[in-house]
Amino acid sequence: MESRSTRWTALALGVAAGAAWVLSTNQALAQPAEAADESSEELGPEAGAKRPAGPDERSGHVLIQGRIGYAQPFGSLAADQPASRVVSGGLAFGAHAGIGLSRVTVLEVSGSYALLPAATGCSDCSGRSLDLGLGFVYHLAQGIAFDPWISYGVGYRRASFSWSDGTFAGPAASDAVFHGLDVARIALGGDFYPVPSFGVGLFAELDAGTYLSRPGERSGAAAYGFFQAGVRLALDPVPRGAPRPAAAGTSRRIAVRAAGARDAGGAARQ
Repeated sequence: MESRSTRWTALALGVAAGAAWVLSTNQALAQPAEAADESSEELGPEAGAKRPAGPDERSGHVLIQGRIGYAQPFGSLAADQPASRVVSGGLAFGAHAGIGLSRVTVLEVSGSYALLPAATGCSDCSGRSLDLGLGFVYHLAQGIAFDPWISYGVGYRRASFSWSDGTFAGPAASDAVFHGLDVARIALGGDFYPVPSFGVGLFAELDAGTYLSRPGERSGAAAYGFFQAGVRLALDPVPRGAPRPAAAGTSRRIAVRAAGARDAGGAARQ
C-alpha cells in the first residue's frame, strides 16, 4: 500500500509542474505584446496615423483645351427634311476653357465650328454650324498621367445651309439660317499627360437639340443631332504634382533623426 507521505509528495510535484507550465505560458504570451510595444515605440507616436490626402491639383486651376475632329449631323432640318439629304459629315474644330471647382469637377465653357460638305446627290449644297455651350466636367482621377473624364452641358447652335432651288422642302433660298438649343451635350474621353502641364487625348461627343427658329413658313420645332469625335490638346498652366512638404506623413522620430543628420552634416562642413 502506498504511504501517506508518498501521496503528498506526488501531489506537491504535480502542483509544482502545473505552476511552472502556467508561468512559461504567460511569458510566451507576454513576448509578442512587448515586441509590439517596442515596434510601436520605434515607429513613433504617428505610426498609426491616417495618411493625409494628396494635394488638390484641380481646384482653382484654369484648364484650356483645343480640339479637332469629325462632325456628323443627323436628325431633321424640317418636319419632312432630314439633314442627310442636304449635308454630310465634315471637319470640326473648337476650344474649351474651364476652372476647377473641386478635385474632380470643372465648370467649362466651349465652342466649336463645323464645315459640312454637300450630301450625295446634292452637289450645290453645303452647311456650317457654330455652337456655344456651358457644362460640367467630371474627372475620374487626378495627379496621374492618364486623366479620364465625362461631361454634360447645354448650348446654343447657329447653323446655316445652302442648297439649289427645289432641293430643300421649303421656300427657294440660297442661304438659310437656323437657331437651335442643344438640350444635351454629352462627351467623354481621356487625356495623357507626358509632362505635368500639357496633355493629348481622344474625345467623343453627342449633341442633341431642336431648331426653334427656321426660315420659311414652317416654324415648328425640328429635332437634330451632331456626333463629334477627334483629338484634343489639353493645357494646365499651373503645374500638376506640386512637391509635398518633406515631413508630411512622416513620423516624429524619423523627422527628428533627419533633422539631426542635417545638423551633424552642417557642423562637419564647418
